[in-house]
Amino acid sequence: MAWLWNSWEEFVSECNPVGVQHGTFRHSHSNTQLESAHQLLASFDKLMDGTHELNALGFKGKHYSSPKYDEALIDKAHHHVIHAVYAGEELLVYHKRLGQSDAAYGFLHSHDILDHWDRYAGGRRIVHEIQQLVDDIDELIAGYRRMEREDERLLLSEVDIPEALEYDFRLSRNLFSVGFDEVALFIAARGLEKVLRKIANERKIFVETKMKKELASKTDLHDLIEAMSRVRWKVKGTPLITKEMKTLLQYVRTVRNNGAHSGRQGTETENLRQTASIIARSANRLWNSVATSRAKLEPTCLTKNWP
Repeated sequence: MAWLWNSWEEFVSECNPVGVQHGTFRHSHSNTQLESAHQLLASFDKLMDGTHELNALGFKGKHYSSPKYDEALIDKAHHHVIHAVYAGEELLVYHKRLGQSDAAYGFLHSHDILDHWDRYAGGRRIVHEIQQLVDDIDELIAGYRRMEREDERLLLSEVDIPEALEYDFRLSRNLFSVGFDEVALFIAARGLEKVLRKIANERKIFVETKMKKELASKTDLHDLIEAMSRVRWKVKGTPLITKEMKTLLQYVRTVRNNGAHSGRQGTETENLRQTASIIARSANRLWNSVATSRAKLEPTCLTKNWP
């Protein structure tokens, strides 16, 4: 689950590292996804180890009693601070999403303790700074854990549909969890398309031209959308697909036709996730509106009269 920065300059601008060097960043871009995932998890484990070692020395955060200033204690703490700061920065090299979150705010203000160590180390100021660093590392760790839980629930909490139709949303969730956000959006869009095709097939909706008559579920996505947008509930007379749903489906078609090509600049991760969530909720509403109703739809055969 690695989310990489676009460039070393971007990482420096956002995180202002004091320990990690350009070589570590360069490796993050040459690694395979598996290697990057391994490195991310290893960095997190090292960060956990670093804060546990500081806890064992009495540095447990500002809400706890501070240890008394002792030069020998500070010397021991220095070693663990170096390792904790480096591990935190390395984690952020592989986790851009975490680095841009509020959870990283404190750490990105306290990790420069290494630059000021000699100035702080001669008095109690250093004890205060280490306590602050421990608090900020704890918040960084908590933010990481929150993102893990969010990723686990992403999309799947939005859908209650047959397992076969859920598959694409599960796959999309998994892709989001490892940083393939654009591809994940593409797969979520495919999931909504499959729901629409399944409904068209089960309700036996046809499209007819001068040349042939075929199931709407077998037509291209443009014809499928146009046909299904003209289908109504027979008794109520309301459309099966609202104007908003049709607009969303047209967006899905655009995403699919683009093939989820990477390289789009300025697209924020959270926007892609929010769009995927909207797609998942829409698929769920559409499927359940049909699956839980025996009401008939009309017309079941549509003459193609759209461009």
